[in-house]
Amino acid sequence: MHRLSTGLIWLCLALALPAAAQTAPDPEQQRRLVEQKLKLVEMLVNAPAAKAAAASGDGEAAGLIERSRGLLANAREALAAERYPDAAKTLDEALRNVSRANSRNAGGLSDSVQKQRLQDMGDQVATYRSSLVELARHPQKGAEAQASLVRVDGLAEEAKRLAAAGRLGDANKKMAESYKLAVEEISRLRAGEVVTMSLKFNSPAEEFAYEQKRLQSNEILVNMMIAEGRADGDKRRMVDGFIGEAGKLKSEAANLAIGGNHKEAVTAMEKAFTQLNRALQTMGVPAF
Repeated sequence: MHRLSTGLIWLCLALALPAAAQTAPDPEQQRRLVEQKLKLVEMLVNAPAAKAAAASGDGEAAGLIERSRGLLANAREALAAERYPDAAKTLDEALRNVSRANSRNAGGLSDSVQKQRLQDMGDQVATYRSSLVELARHPQKGAEAQASLVRVDGLAEEAKRLAAAGRLGDANKKMAESYKLAVEEISRLRAGEVVTMSLKFNSPAEEFAYEQKRLQSNEILVNMMIAEGRADGDKRRMVDGFIGEAGKLKSEAANLAIGGNHKEAVTAMEKAFTQLNRALQTMGVPAF
């Protein structure tokens, strides 16, 4: 069961953001933030997507990954010299390069990987769609929910048509738009309510597999928002922090699952999902 009060989240963010803006981080805080961002960039440049971009025939994508690795080395030097603002600025540029490279190479993934991504994202859309169907029966919000449902279904159907035409990269982008819209509309229509989604699983291992898909959907959504420029300026530090924490929790969950401890792995994945939700909320997406 996943429960979150959207009204409470926005209140907490509203209270926290001004304080963050007014208080400059001390050197120790700067060091910790840079180290966290450094780990994030290291993870991204060594991820399969970045390796695929570097090995692709796209010279610009490969160049962006190579520059990111060079910037990573420069950031390590700046960190060692305690030049934390320089290190942070360099890592921000590296992150932008990796994001651009991955976006350019999205169509370079194997068909099997893209089909699986499309299926997983479609499953998430179906899960959130059921909430819109329920809202469509609401006496006051029904008309708005029905209109949102039509838009969500339209994007999902377009994604399926693109996939049928062999345009898997475009299909994935369109299905991601459907997912993003569903999340935003449910959050808007249920603002201030406690949103509850309850699913039944036959085993902890099955639940862990579901959480993996759910987290991947949010990872795609976070990358979409960053690519749209939603994390520019002062927001970037907060977003990177949430992404870095989510990555650590995801790795912890994977290790727990390998050891057969799926129940604790699910808990870790739920915490990772919450961190990505916070990143989305910081970028203006009322995720729950």
